[in-house]
Amino acid sequence: MGIFTNEYGELKFGVVIPVIGVVIGTVVGGCCSMLNSYDYSSGSRAGMVNRVARKGLIWKTHEGQMALEGIVSGGESMGANVWEFSIDNQTRHGENVFELSKKLNDALESGQKVKVNYISVIGGWPWRGSTNNYIKSVEPIVKVEK
Repeated sequence: MGIFTNEYGELKFGVVIPVIGVVIGTVVGGCCSMLNSYDYSSGSRAGMVNRVARKGLIWKTHEGQMALEGIVSGGESMGANVWEFSIDNQTRHGENVFELSKKLNDALESGQKVKVNYISVIGGWPWRGSTNNYIKSVEPIVKVEK
């Protein structure tokens, strides 16, 4: 008779199934945590802010949209290249969520072009943001007169 068997050598499913559930839950949770924590891309983008919002049914996150510089052509029509981003609620890189949101709102209201530095993760938790692109900083682009 062991931990998983009774005195007749039969499996005790009341013990085996919870143990298997805990093992599977630990493996899945660990994999999700690694995918959420790994920054696989970082860089900068420049353009005009189209939208800044705080939204969500359960977790309120700061989301935005930016029209990038340059033109995307698709056959006969031409349009702006739109990029979606989030402001990381977990502030993993020392950013201030409300300061970034204010800078983005100011750029939206003034129509000023901005440069944003960002990181991308493979998969993000829903309370962190709606997208996998997280803004680290916002800098206004000052036009130099010649």
